[in-house]
Amino acid sequence: MEVIVDTNVLVYETVEDSIYHEEVVEKLNRFSRIYISVNILIEFILVLKKLGLDEKFICDKVVELLDRSKIELVNVRKSDIERAIEIIMKEKSSMLRVNDKLVLSLASKLGIPLYTYDKQLKFQAEKFDVNLV
Repeated sequence: MEVIVDTNVLVYETVEDSIYHEEVVEKLNRFSRIYISVNILIEFILVLKKLGLDEKFICDKVVELLDRSKIELVNVRKSDIERAIEIIMKEKSSMLRVNDKLVLSLASKLGIPLYTYDKQLKFQAEKFDVNLV
């Protein structure tokens, strides 16, 4: 099974004492291909930095992610950003949700389920017929 992941999944997988760590590790091991969009990878780095983790640890973690054979980095295209902004404008939501809209747009375009723990994003996925893990 293929899946695109949200930032919180990567954070829970990285932070071993997080509430969902074991569950995330188990699920990620079951997927045949894991897609991470470039914007989600950058957000992941920024979240780890905000959590106070060491820069070397963060760099090592990013390299580890990119070295995994089943992980594929997805570039965000102009059309993905346009779609995300279109959704934001239609819903009159905040631009602070742009990463969520981008990952929704990519999941929809790729036709693969989204793995997230974000309740708002799960609700949005249902509205846009994006399957969830």
